[in-house]
Order: sequence, then structure tokens, then C-alpha cells
Amino acid sequence: MKIMVDLSMSFQDEHLLDSVYRSLEPDNIGFPDGIDFKMNRLNKILSFRLVSKNEILSLLSTLDDLIESIQITCNTLNSLKDR
Repeated sequence: MKIMVDLSMSFQDEHLLDSVYRSLEPDNIGFPDGIDFKMNRLNKILSFRLVSKNEILSLLSTLDDLIESIQITCNTLNSLKDR
């Protein structure tokens, strides 16, 4: 069985999108065995595809880590912008 998750996020601020994209690039390697990850950006949309071979818990954990990293990056950059 193959499990696939597609996630797209829309950003109002293209600079924020660029920063989030660059912050996640180093994480594009070293995924758990059996999980494939692809990240793309087009205009103000950041999209991800995670594919797992039979490992739903590992896939969910990876997805949770990815979303948490995005949230931390956005919160940090927004707090710096407010200063």
C-alpha cells in the first residue's frame, strides 16, 4: 500500500514564502526510509508531497515536523518584522 499526502500553503508575503522555502531546503534530505518528499513553489504557493510505503505513523510524524518547522519559521520572521 502507498500513502500520499499533498499539502499546499498560500502565502500573502512572497518574502516570507522565500524564507520558509529556504529554511526547509536543508531538511529535504535524510527522511526516514520508505518516505519520499518533494517540495515546490509556484508564485505564492508552497506545496509538498509526501509518499510513504506502508508507514502511516512515520508519515504523520514527518508531516507534523514539517508543519511545526513552517510555523516556527513564520512566527520567528513575523516577530522580527514587528520590531
